[in-house]
Amino acid sequence: MVDQDTLIKYVGSDVATKILDSGTLRWSSPVLFDEPWSIKLDPQLGFDHFTINKAMLKAATSMIFTREMPKGNAAHPLFKAIRRWRSEERFRDEAEAFEALSELLVATPEALRVKLLQMLKTWQSLIETARVICFSETHKDLQCWRLYAQNHRGVALRFSCDGVLRNPVAVEYSKIRPKLTTLKEQIDDLTGIKAAPGPDTYASKLFIKSHTDASEKEWRCLRQMQEGELDCGEDVEDWYQDDPFAASELKAIYLGFMMPEDTRANIIALATRNYPKATIYQCQPMGDGYELGFQRV
Repeated sequence: MVDQDTLIKYVGSDVATKILDSGTLRWSSPVLFDEPWSIKLDPQLGFDHFTINKAMLKAATSMIFTREMPKGNAAHPLFKAIRRWRSEERFRDEAEAFEALSELLVATPEALRVKLLQMLKTWQSLIETARVICFSETHKDLQCWRLYAQNHRGVALRFSCDGVLRNPVAVEYSKIRPKLTTLKEQIDDLTGIKAAPGPDTYASKLFIKSHTDASEKEWRCLRQMQEGELDCGEDVEDWYQDDPFAASELKAIYLGFMMPEDTRANIIALATRNYPKATIYQCQPMGDGYELGFQRV
């Protein structure tokens, strides 16, 4: 992955004024992004512990009688037992095997119930304490200008990545929606085919978006806060914090071509006073196509 030296923050003119005046950037819980395809604070898995258990018993039974034993973890207790039963030709048919497995693994549903509850609690804790800020690697994307910069009436701010924005991560654009876990992952885990992704992978799900947004070339920075570091209550709308950045980290300011003249004058004056080393550019439509040009102010 290519490291980014700078990243772009698209904002409306009012937000730009607040950022330039206060010298702070807002880091928010992912729940405040209101993204329709993301995993919610209280995710609906689409299955429960009983569903997993029944599907696991069917899969394990099938593994006993399938022509070729699938690859898996030879040290896994159930996988090891299935290999032994196959070599011993332990069961006459699938009905007998299913019944035997049901009795042998009678405690599995309750263990699964506890496991799923813990997964949900871990995810909810991550969402409650994670603070994320979003950027783009380009200042030329028309969709970003339209959606995030007030339809070309706002601003694009270029920040260096050597200060508060250290260690940004590029968003993965996928045709598959992120899920906390899947039924197949849980079945494979229980039968020893493949271990299910653990809690250490949950944060990576915050960096997955729809392939239809790929032109935005988004990057995100994530901070995992401790309970004592959070200055907010239980109201979800308060799950954010405004943290300062150094004036030297703001490298350039791009003004939307639809910005009203009085707003433009105010932002230029504010930027010149507080960020004298930042270069200011005026955006303009270029040629006859849908493309932006940038002229230094």
